[in-house]
Amino acid sequence: MGFSKKQHLQQNIDALRIAFKLEKEKQQATVGERLLMMQYSGFGGLKFVLNPIENEIDINNWRKTEHDLFPLTQELHQLLKENSEDEKQYRRYVDSMK
Repeated sequence: MGFSKKQHLQQNIDALRIAFKLEKEKQQATVGERLLMMQYSGFGGLKFVLNPIENEIDINNWRKTEHDLFPLTQELHQLLKENSEDEKQYRRYVDSMK
């Protein structure tokens, strides 16, 4: 099986969600959580995560082949926003995906 952008993005989102949760709760990861976080693969092959996602119409600026990734990318950005203290921290998170 080849590289699945959708699968890698979902795994990254899941890993980040766990990491943010553990940080907030100041807890150690369970074995299962560690295994899920080990699936994190970064965003090197997922450059579309930097595309605009603020409005539904933004999908028109995306490659047609990546339209199915738009909702997951919105989910990623929402997760980052929810776990940022402010806009500046959110921007740092986004910049770290470059």
